Amino acid sequence: MSKIPKGNAIKPKIAVVVGSGGIKPACAIPLFEFLDEHGIGIDMLIGCSGGAIVSAMRGFGYAPSEMSELFSKNLTRSLFSSVDYRTLLGIAKMPLGRFDKTRGILKPQRLIEVLKVIFKNSTFDAMKIPTLVQVTDVDTGEGALIDSGGIAEAVYASAAQFPFFPPVSIGGRWFVDGAFSSPLPVLEAVNRGYDVIIAVAIEQQVKTESKSFIEFLHQFISRSYTSTQKKQTALAIDMHHHEIIVINMHFDEMINMWDVEKLPDIIETGRKIINKKKDEIMAAIENFRGRRKKHE
Repeated sequence: MSKIPKGNAIKPKIAVVVGSGGIKPACAIPLFEFLDEHGIGIDMLIGCSGGAIVSAMRGFGYAPSEMSELFSKNLTRSLFSSVDYRTLLGIAKMPLGRFDKTRGILKPQRLIEVLKVIFKNSTFDAMKIPTLVQVTDVDTGEGALIDSGGIAEAVYASAAQFPFFPPVSIGGRWFVDGAFSSPLPVLEAVNRGYDVIIAVAIEQQVKTESKSFIEFLHQFISRSYTSTQKKQTALAIDMHHHEIIVINMHFDEMINMWDVEKLPDIIETGRKIINKKKDEIMAAIENFRGRRKKHE
């Protein structure tokens, strides 16, 4: 498998889209390893939820090996263990309870602080690759994209899966998990006219019955996201006139966002699937170059 030639070769505009899925989007790290190995540059990154963390890491300039290390070092179960008991009491309408759109079952401070460390408390101006982060407006339900301001705050908003984590206020608007509006924002890449779009879609197909309310809620949300994702991706493929490579990352077991001990297996799953898609990615780029040559 050859590298993309440099010099005067025709280079397509390439966008990489990484979809939602808790910690499972870490499976996209091997894709960046492959692109680096073959000298394939990225012109735009678009991420949603867990995919926003991965995309922003890459956009910030981290190498794939650094991304794996940052995930392993910073994502710990403690980030998901700080329960807001007043919120739980508020949901149950018990005395001393409090619930509104600013609150969630878990307290977000630890996660936000970790994200600030990862992104060095920087703004989007520090991005090495242009990066868009998909979020959802709590008050309207509409999707939005963030590409300015603090990176950590935007990434948190994109990954704040309600009701587990609370929304966050950015620029006077309250935002929550981007997956509620666009779990795999490939349409954004289509609308911006990218020639080759590589979309990493996370699919969790669990056949066992849920054993708890939280597990049932998590599975239901995951299925809902997957359904929306498939419909939006089909529309994007129908609209696009160049190349869209959808890389479906299948997970047959339940992986919650706090199951950080499964990160090595998640990345290895991604590596196996990327190995099967390498030829398709290279062919998409070569096909674009061939079509361009015919029109010159």
